[in-house]
Amino acid sequence: MSETEPPVQVGPYADDHQYRLISFCGAHHVPMSRSQFEERMAEDYPGEDPYDSELVAWTDHPGEWPGE
Repeated sequence: MSETEPPVQVGPYADDHQYRLISFCGAHHVPMSRSQFEERMAEDYPGEDPYDSELVAWTDHPGEWPGE
């Protein structure tokens, strides 16, 4: 993760499962559902919009989750 990248990275959208791979502050990617992602964002960034482009970089399909 560089200093110019947002601290949260969301991996590619895939139709074959309900999760997206999420990396917080350069850590290993973890599969998360939308609700898990939003809960973690509320813990790590209280009061912030979990879809703010300054906090979150989406590989593709911003704000979309498979299986919804």
